[in-house]
Amino acid sequence: MVLAVGDSFAGYLVEGVLGQGGMGTVYRARHPRLPRLVALKLLHRAVSEDEELRRRFELEANVVARLDHPGIVGIYDRGTQDGHLWISMQYIAGTDAARVDPRTAPPEHVVRIITDTADALDYAHGRGVLHRDIKPANILLSEPISGRGPRAVLTDFGIARMLDADTKLTATGTFTATLAYASPEQLSGERVDHRADQYSLACTLFTLLAGQTPYPATNPGQIVAGHITKPVPRLSDRRPDLPAPLDDVIARAMAKPRHERFASCSEFAEAAVAALSGRSAVLGSRTSPTVLNSRPDPATAIDGDLRRRTAPTALNRPSGPVGESVYPWQLTPVAGPPRLSGWTAKTAAVVALLFGLIVGTGAVGAVVDLDTGPDADVATQITVAVIATSLSLLLIGGSLALLARKRVGRLVVAGGSAIVTLIGVAAVGASLTDHDYVVLTIIGWVPVLSLTGLWCATSRSTGRWLAGKPR
Repeated sequence: MVLAVGDSFAGYLVEGVLGQGGMGTVYRARHPRLPRLVALKLLHRAVSEDEELRRRFELEANVVARLDHPGIVGIYDRGTQDGHLWISMQYIAGTDAARVDPRTAPPEHVVRIITDTADALDYAHGRGVLHRDIKPANILLSEPISGRGPRAVLTDFGIARMLDADTKLTATGTFTATLAYASPEQLSGERVDHRADQYSLACTLFTLLAGQTPYPATNPGQIVAGHITKPVPRLSDRRPDLPAPLDDVIARAMAKPRHERFASCSEFAEAAVAALSGRSAVLGSRTSPTVLNSRPDPATAIDGDLRRRTAPTALNRPSGPVGESVYPWQLTPVAGPPRLSGWTAKTAAVVALLFGLIVGTGAVGAVVDLDTGPDADVATQITVAVIATSLSLLLIGGSLALLARKRVGRLVVAGGSAIVTLIGVAAVGASLTDHDYVVLTIIGWVPVLSLTGLWCATSRSTGRWLAGKPR
């Protein structure tokens, strides 16, 4: 089934396609009763009719029902319609960590991503849930808010399982973690615990800072051999500009024997923060448990909290190539933020265009009426005309660029509106000083309107509207 923009499915109004692949399609859709967008995953009929996949789909519903954390993508609802399994999830406007450029991303920003993810993982581990597929593509980065950088949100618990579960999946679900980030115990077929996720998180930190995975190779066997037998690579070999203690932190989190790793993901993240800031990271001996220290009994944690969601995670399936999409199937590139009207940006552009035309008209009039008499200050008149013409071109050009959704247009309009505001405030002040209320009545609207344009140009909604179209 292929849905088009404007179609309705399970009550959700489809607004666009986020991605599609062999198992299904992910749509950006509007909730039927609430004013918010969701990521609606619709599985193909052939997948939906597979009894084993359906069983895993239902099993994972019970897994994610235990998770309610701001660093984990929320699940809203799921069901079956017209023979298709579907699931609606929290829509994260932004990108994912796989698109972070290590050449330009500040190391502090990368470590903050790891810290956010570590907190979400410790929360899940404390409730008996492993992720088992930590990698950059499964860490979404929301749009920056309140002056803070992007918030990391963990997604795709599609191969998660309960730490205390005895259920064994069939061969199709025995091991599906991406090889480039898989722990030695996963690759060896051993029983895994929370420290497998820590190992994968350390591989993710290495990748985001070094620009390549710890054991890069095109041959899967070589990647597996690297994780199981080769020494942990030194980050400083590729990034000599980073503090050397980061090597020790990553080496401990990626230790082959799991008991040599940190006790929790957050402990690993704190050590990375300390190493990056030049503070001493505690890397001495300690006791690392098989499961999280003081981990609450899963049943107690679940039954005692009535706020837990009742919806499932994404469908379990084998992972594809390294760096695949954050969704549980191969997708085309993810679309940008939700479609916005851009009324603030358009208002700023119209105001700037209005002032540009007014100033331009005044400049032309000044040139036409140029006084060349014996007492005229021709140089001053020409200077004023040139300044007025430049300001007019600035405002008109900026408004047109902003309407064309060019980011430079936002800067130009904001700058031009600020200049007009200063001129308007000065003119109003002079009129008040001279008690010339006739002139004040004529020009009093100038600073009010220009301030409106300045506010619209610098508002967050204008930035989000501009971000909706790649540059």
